[in-house]
This record gives sequence, structure tokens and C-alpha cells, in this order.
Amino acid sequence: MNGKGHEKNIVVNGEYIVVNSKFVSTEGNVRKFSDEQLCPIYKDDILIVMSDLPNGKALAKCYIVDENEKYTLNQRIGGLTVKNLVIVFPKFLFYILNRNKQLLRFDNGVDQTNLRKEDILKVKVPIPPLDEQIRIVSILDKFDKLVNDLSTEGLPAEIAARRQQYEYYRNKLLSFDKVA
Repeated sequence: MNGKGHEKNIVVNGEYIVVNSKFVSTEGNVRKFSDEQLCPIYKDDILIVMSDLPNGKALAKCYIVDENEKYTLNQRIGGLTVKNLVIVFPKFLFYILNRNKQLLRFDNGVDQTNLRKEDILKVKVPIPPLDEQIRIVSILDKFDKLVNDLSTEGLPAEIAARRQQYEYYRNKLLSFDKVA
């Protein structure tokens, strides 16, 4: 599915989050809202940015929907629904498609890139057994959590600790016994 333009329907605090490229590229942190759900999307749908500036960081970036009746899909964002959950685990497909090199090759570094539905459907996707897909997703989720924890909690805490250590040693080095 392809999203629809919501520009005329944007409100300050709407019922639905408008999934646009900024929303996807910030992993849901930058949001616009609408009271109209022009293009509904559902839990476990995989959303993919189909248009970006040259060398942009949003092209082919994916987002996996976490609940029903919460989002509406904006233009230039594609949506995929896994039809057979016995064969493909949606989060596995999310990880395969997210910034996939087969899609990033369309970015020539000069012109705005516009992926087509056919480009996405031609991506070769390995399909291991479902239990293996789930195991792979579990490992990637742990890595993702670790990286995000480092950037949101661990790294700032470490920086604060190093600043405190710096200040301690700076004060020690710059405090001289009184000269008589």
C-alpha cells in the first residue's frame, strides 16, 4: 500500500499519528497528528520510506507498527503486510528491509531517490524456518536495545562521570598549598 497526503489534515493533537519520513527516520520521536485516518495501518505492518534526498539517511528506513488504530500512512511511505505468518515473522522482514542495500543502490548521490513498489518487491529475502527467524529477531532486538541504551542512558551517564572525574583532578591539580 502507498500512503496518502495528509498535509491539509495536520492538527496539533490529533487522534492518529501521521507516519511520514521524519517519523520513520527518528524512530517515532518526531510526530505530526491528524484526526483523519486516510490510510490506516495495522500492528506488524512494515512501513518503509520510499523517497529521500541524495545520500539521505531516511531512504529505505523502516518502522514496524506496534498497535492498531494509532497511525495513518502519509505519502512517500510504503506499507507492507505479511500475509502468511507461518512462513515469515514480520519483525524478521522488518530487519531484512531496513536500509537494505538492494534498495539503497538506487540512490545515485545526486538526485532525489524515489523507490517504486516494484523495486521493493524485487528485494531478495532469505526465508529461514520460522523458529530461526524468531531467534535472529531476538538477537537483533537485544543489540538494538543495547545500542539505544548506550546512546540514551549509558553514554550520557559515562560522559557525566568523566566530567566529574575531570573536575576532581582539575581541582586537585590547581589547588596549591599556601606559600609562606
